[in-house]
Amino acid sequence: MKLKRYLGPNMRQVMALVRDELGDDAVIMSTRNTDEGVEIVAAIDPESSMKQEAPLQQGARASFTSPELSHQSGQGFGKENQEIQKMATELQAVKTMLKDQLAGLAWNHSEKMEPEKVRLLKRLVQLGIGWDLAQELVSGLESLNDNSWSEVLVELERRIPTGMGDVVDMGGVVALVGPTGVGKTTTIAKMASRFVMRNSPSQLALITTDCYKIGAQAQLKTFADLLGVPVYVAASEGELLNLLASLTSKKLILIDTAGLSQKDSLIEQQPTKTKMGLETIRNYLVMSAATQLSVMKDIVSAFGKVGLKGCILTKLDEATQLGNILTVLIEHKLPPVYVSNGQRVPEDLEPVKIRDLVDKAMVLGQQKSVNEEEVAFRLGMGKDISDAQ
Repeated sequence: MKLKRYLGPNMRQVMALVRDELGDDAVIMSTRNTDEGVEIVAAIDPESSMKQEAPLQQGARASFTSPELSHQSGQGFGKENQEIQKMATELQAVKTMLKDQLAGLAWNHSEKMEPEKVRLLKRLVQLGIGWDLAQELVSGLESLNDNSWSEVLVELERRIPTGMGDVVDMGGVVALVGPTGVGKTTTIAKMASRFVMRNSPSQLALITTDCYKIGAQAQLKTFADLLGVPVYVAASEGELLNLLASLTSKKLILIDTAGLSQKDSLIEQQPTKTKMGLETIRNYLVMSAATQLSVMKDIVSAFGKVGLKGCILTKLDEATQLGNILTVLIEHKLPPVYVSNGQRVPEDLEPVKIRDLVDKAMVLGQQKSVNEEEVAFRLGMGKDISDAQ
């Protein structure tokens, strides 16, 4: 933070001096009349402006430069620097407050001028739809009328990508990837059960690459023993390639991978990552429907490096809204293939029906309280609400 005190014969000359030296981003801290004329104390963040100081105008002069710029040393410098930093923090708080107030005024103006548009935006955000997508859907309407809400829902459903069919029926090599605790191993068991109900257990093989989580292999082996199918362990990419080469006679191979945080650099080292020699592996992201929208976006972006063919939504029974899921599916063009509503194997796993998913989102949205959101909307915080969901 840069502070300067300016003196001049009149306000006009001193303000011109402040503008020339500090630019339009300068903040006037105080003004007062003195025996010598007019005194102004101005401040600016050095990072916000790279302008060089201009020569002083005739009749005006700068009498004080902040210690931060004059390179003074001494015992008082630390204390003065702390005061400057405190003042900078307070200025930032004031700036944020003014920004929110202006946003609130702009929103109230829109609410008066375009009440139907605002009503549609509120309903979409109530479903959990992201702010940017909500604005796209409403802006895409040719006109606003009694059928606008139905048109928005039709467009929302149309934008959700669809998969190629039932993953189990398609067969091949399928790997489930995703964060820890989203239910990958349980989903593998459900998919394996669905396959065995329609085919012979001898046509199925299970592989786990999870050598980190204690008990992960044991859990998968328990499921496999109940179904009468073999389980193999691949501790490296080389072992995985060898296993796949030896299991070409199988109609379906399901691979359970280790759960990783979306911030973990090991994601790019996933053994099932799409690359030369592993093009036959189809990776599906397993994601909890109860996850916050911003976290979902991080997860999809991170695991997208593996090469995703679609996603499986788990814990729908725990979700309080589904608009966050719909937003991520649309923005990342990620087709959903299965939804899981509980822990039962295999009953609680079923292929996705887009219409049912949208209907479920509407039901959950209607159950959600809107009192706090109504207040926030009037403060112009619609985007913050949707991002936090």
